[in-house]
Amino acid sequence: MSGFRFDSYCGQYCGACDILVAYKEGIETGIPPEWDNLPTQLENLPFNARAAEIKCLGCKTDTVFSGCAKCIIRKCAIDKKIAGTCLDCNSYRCWRFKVTGLIRKISGLERKLPHLKFIDQNMRTIQREGLATWTKEQEIEWKCPQCGKQLTWYRDSCGRCKEAARTPAG
Repeated sequence: MSGFRFDSYCGQYCGACDILVAYKEGIETGIPPEWDNLPTQLENLPFNARAAEIKCLGCKTDTVFSGCAKCIIRKCAIDKKIAGTCLDCNSYRCWRFKVTGLIRKISGLERKLPHLKFIDQNMRTIQREGLATWTKEQEIEWKCPQCGKQLTWYRDSCGRCKEAARTPAG
């Protein structure tokens, strides 16, 4: 499906985002996604998520979930016209990246939304292997091995065949 981007500026894999996947499935099936059908962990978002539309094509697009649209890392990367990740910036690990990580830790978001813990690890992998390789690896890792359906951060099993899903990672 065109228009979707699964990589992000900060090293998060948007292809496993429950919101993006719900929106994508809604387009494919013609049934709009509803908050009641999303995992309960998303209630831990630091704003009134249920007031936001379930609509996102990924961090690097113009159609971004409202919570991600406020990200200072994303805004900086767009302002600097960075095509890849923050690794492409001469100021990588700048105050934006550090403050965002600190806020996630202090506010407990990394505990409430465990996929956030993997951003630093993902960035190290991207730095070592390259963005294209990492993205392909993530695409494989986040597909159900049984039926090929997209898995997400907070689903315990595949929505199609009920195969046990992997644990949250970015």
